[in-house]
Amino acid sequence: MVDKSNSDKGALTNFISSQEDLDDIALNLDIKYQVEDNLSGGHALYSASITLTNNSHVILGYSSDGKQWSISFSHLRMVEPLYLPAQDSVNLEYASVSFSHLNGCIFNLTPLSTFKPLKQGDSLKIKFNAQRYAASKSDILPNWYIVVEDLEPRMIKSTEGESLSFVGPFNLPKQYKRFDYVLPSGTRRYDRYQPYTPEVRFSLYPDEETGDSERKISIIPTVQNFKCEDNEQFVDLSENGWKIVKCGSKFASEATYLSEKTGIYIQKEYVTADFCDKHPEKVIALREIAKEHPSDIDRESYTLQVITSSSYIEISSVAAAGIFYGIQSLLSLSVSSASKSEGKIIGCEIHDSPRYPYRGMHVDISRNFQPKEEILKVLDAMALYKLNKFHFHLTDDEGWRVEIPGLEELVEIGSKRGHDPREKTCLLPLLGSGPHPEGLGCGYYSVEDYKEILRYADIRHIEVIPEIDMPGHSHAAVRSMRVRYDRLSAQGRKKEGEKYLLSDPSEGLSHSLSVQMMTENSMNPGLESTYVFIDKVIEELQAMHKDIQPLRIFHLGGDEVPFEVWDDSAACMALVESNKLNSIEELMEYFVTRVGQIAHKHGLDLGAWQDGIVSDMQVTKQSEPYSRKKFPNKRVLVHFWRNVWETGHVYDAYKLANAGYEVVLSPGTHLYFDHPHEPDPEERGLYWACRFLDTHKVFRFAPDDLLSNADVKLTGEKLTASDLKLLKESEDYTALKQPANIKGIQGQIWTELVRTPQQFHEMIFPRLLALAERAWHKASWEDTEVKVRKEEEEKDWSSFANMLGHRELKRLECLDIPYHIPPPGARLSGDGCLEMRSCYPGLPVFYSLDSGKTWERYSKTVDATRCEEIHIKCCSHNGKLSSRVTVVPVRSYTSDDSVS
Repeated sequence: MVDKSNSDKGALTNFISSQEDLDDIALNLDIKYQVEDNLSGGHALYSASITLTNNSHVILGYSSDGKQWSISFSHLRMVEPLYLPAQDSVNLEYASVSFSHLNGCIFNLTPLSTFKPLKQGDSLKIKFNAQRYAASKSDILPNWYIVVEDLEPRMIKSTEGESLSFVGPFNLPKQYKRFDYVLPSGTRRYDRYQPYTPEVRFSLYPDEETGDSERKISIIPTVQNFKCEDNEQFVDLSENGWKIVKCGSKFASEATYLSEKTGIYIQKEYVTADFCDKHPEKVIALREIAKEHPSDIDRESYTLQVITSSSYIEISSVAAAGIFYGIQSLLSLSVSSASKSEGKIIGCEIHDSPRYPYRGMHVDISRNFQPKEEILKVLDAMALYKLNKFHFHLTDDEGWRVEIPGLEELVEIGSKRGHDPREKTCLLPLLGSGPHPEGLGCGYYSVEDYKEILRYADIRHIEVIPEIDMPGHSHAAVRSMRVRYDRLSAQGRKKEGEKYLLSDPSEGLSHSLSVQMMTENSMNPGLESTYVFIDKVIEELQAMHKDIQPLRIFHLGGDEVPFEVWDDSAACMALVESNKLNSIEELMEYFVTRVGQIAHKHGLDLGAWQDGIVSDMQVTKQSEPYSRKKFPNKRVLVHFWRNVWETGHVYDAYKLANAGYEVVLSPGTHLYFDHPHEPDPEERGLYWACRFLDTHKVFRFAPDDLLSNADVKLTGEKLTASDLKLLKESEDYTALKQPANIKGIQGQIWTELVRTPQQFHEMIFPRLLALAERAWHKASWEDTEVKVRKEEEEKDWSSFANMLGHRELKRLECLDIPYHIPPPGARLSGDGCLEMRSCYPGLPVFYSLDSGKTWERYSKTVDATRCEEIHIKCCSHNGKLSSRVTVVPVRSYTSDDSVS
């Protein structure tokens, strides 16, 4: 082995001189990331450390020959600016490494000339500051890699994968709390959240219901009117001789779906109404009801009759959607009857209608791609629980995920992430993708893939609403079209290359960063080629939808645009000087209305996020929607999401509805499923809108009165009557004058921190079931005064949670859909006996008296007097899923500081 140590004269050599050396370092370099202190830096900074331990025989040192090593890593927070080297020089005499920001969340750690070589067994602890805070393990992204010029980059083994074992513990309040500082008013702003103890969970979880007859004939989502036959008899679909008939020539697709789910034969010939009126035995009849000018609600309403005396079942509706939802209720009854045998259905009559015409689920597959099969599972579950809108977030800064014929670079470049600092062949390895253009950061749907998703959704009466996020969140598109331009220009086809440009090649990168620290992430609204590109994308999407599910709405996104990036654009200034605009502040309005016109030209309505339609207070000093009259589209659908109670924009939903926009309530505080299930550093998720969002909180969302949901501040402090009074008396207060324009609600899953299919589903489920309940059914307690509603709401939640644990989670297991299982609750009685319960009564809970070596299923109180601690967990019915294992110390403990 060549001696790579320093000479006596202190000469510096390149310690990594071959691919073999780099491979060995990558395999044996141990990295530890530790959040040190979130609290001492106020609300602006937190301190952290990275410890490098070299277990390789290759020395890791500084190279003076120009072939320097660097470690590339993804980091959600900007490394504090004083620690970033300036362009020309930086005074870091005391430091041994420097951090540099590439773009987005990608940073490099590079040795300085003062770096002391790390021989085998040596360690170096690097302390640094980053902006804001990191209070959760999942904030730290995996798959760091090491780079040396002319060598293949290599993933650093100690940071690889989903275990995040290189991330240190969050044991201290200064590590798992987010902030502690004093406002100019003198008020202390302090994070009050504590990780739950088993005892706190025990106090929060509902009891097992003892009377089960009502539960076992219930349906999720709750039906409007349910009446059992007096005789309480059953029909049995598992018996031979049943058949499905169509009363009229419609509902062939629905009959096929029912047949596939039950195995029951379809009679090919359709029958007359007279035939059905005679209630023939062992027949499931799908029957059309005549009604002139049915509304969207009418089309989804249905009647289901189960007549036991003649073993006759009839599902009737004015439209196929209603028939389909009647089928879902029938299937639900077959697993919820008082008999344990599936297929037995109690005699009953149901009259049911949805609460809202829009019942949606938004899925982001741009940040981290999910295979088509995982999307189909989500659609299956949506159908099961009568959700009807699939908002498909196909593009963002970190990825373009759908093939557009004629613009092949969008997927050739924009769907891949890997080590390419110039982004000529792929995007940077954002969000912990790693150096190689494969795996979680890569992937797209071909035209045929997308069509298959459409077919699957259409059979299940789910409308797919594609979103191409613009003008911000567009780095993948901007880079792809820039590569296209460069390639064609090099071939002498510059004019062709300019056709779909989204940025001006003659202008350098703006120093302005988006919320996600991105440069080059916004389409240029001053370039005509931007609108040619949008027209092309809409045209191709429309062609994919044609003959399967005709496209009705094009969603432009429009959120989180860093407007200042346009200040230095010559094309944008020319637009202003042409008198088309009064000022550069009007560019966003110009852009979205122009996109609305393009969509209208294609016969489409328009969708957007709240901040794509409401002028930003930071720019115009007022928060008002753009004039609805400026959009030629028949419908403009706006998703309301920014509702952190103490930070403004609370009334935007009502402003938009009053202005004539159709509004879908998608509030971050209650319907953002990328937030953690618990206020615990071990729980995955972002927490900008609220510290955690469990299924119970989704369930208790009351859409009809937004302010009635205002519960806690970001700190965990309860909003007082005085706080609510200030909200109602603020200048921004707006009363809802057009309630008919509130069209529904939607859940959101964003995937910055969601990489694997299991993580993906566990963030969505079972929260989606609570979303479906609120979208379809209005609870009686919603109209109750907030002060007195809690008892009734808790009783309703207890019943719902029991249904999940005893029945509905089994249905998800049958669909092979993972779901999140919270750790069990537990408490010790005074005589040393352990009691346990699950968040969803019916799920099995287990305990271990030997530190997890063996497990026993809990059925009655456990004598814990001879133990020092007991390990506990909760599992799925099929045993494939498990909660985190938590520990019950066998001693008295309190939880006074915990926030429920």
